[in-house]
Amino acid sequence: MKTELFDDQGNSRGFYSSLNRLNNLSGKEWLFWTRSVITRLYPPNCQHKLRSAHGGQKPPDLCRDLINVFTKQDQSVLDPLMGVGSTLLGAALAGRKATGIEVNPRWIEIYKEVCRREGLKVMEIYAGDSSRILETLGGREFDLLLTDVPYWKMDSVPRSKGAFKRVGEAAKAAPVSRLKRFNRLEYPGKEDWLEKMGEIFRKAVPLLKPKAYLTVFIGDMYYENEYHCLSAELSGELKKIKGLVWKANIIWYDVSKKLHLYGYQYSFIPSMIHQNILVFRKES
Repeated sequence: MKTELFDDQGNSRGFYSSLNRLNNLSGKEWLFWTRSVITRLYPPNCQHKLRSAHGGQKPPDLCRDLINVFTKQDQSVLDPLMGVGSTLLGAALAGRKATGIEVNPRWIEIYKEVCRREGLKVMEIYAGDSSRILETLGGREFDLLLTDVPYWKMDSVPRSKGAFKRVGEAAKAAPVSRLKRFNRLEYPGKEDWLEKMGEIFRKAVPLLKPKAYLTVFIGDMYYENEYHCLSAELSGELKKIKGLVWKANIIWYDVSKKLHLYGYQYSFIPSMIHQNILVFRKES
């Protein structure tokens, strides 16, 4: 059985099939979200300036869209590394339930203040180390895990101290990065970071229902004259978890990112304007 769906303005969204076991999207919307690159422009809403204190927050509307793809109405979402709550805000916008875990109380307070200002429901939150708290959630079941992991040491590496100059203008200092320390956790090396991420996900996966999806934001980084494909390295760690199968790598092209002129005239250095969204499914 098919039912025509309409948006808030009365425009047709296409037809929804009762055979759809994954989400509430129409066929036309499903087709759109099978694209491997997201280029949609997301507005700086939901108290963006306040949430930017975190530096690594994601657009709640993007999280809402992903939640709409991988869940049905009223299902539940888990974010074991919630930060300032982009996933939880997205769940509220999508009409889903959500549970978040965050080690830094400052980010939890910012999330609550955003909800207060926006008139959104405050979702269930646990404060503390997720690798410990996840152990206390035995018996719970979630329909989706959506999270944004720390990108190794991206929030703590020194920023460029150089300058840039346009023809006919005086040299200017390089723009100061808005990325600040997310928390007090330290990862001496990349392997330590991968081990910690693996520990968290190994404890989170048993909380997912069979056939539920696990989706992870992860950016690559250029550090000490070398490109670090963190997305590939993290996916390798996730593939070690029994029952998880890698289904896709979605590229989010962040059109709001400004280009920076790195290595001009002496070396090619990429200006990172994309992030990866790893998509895994729990097969059993």
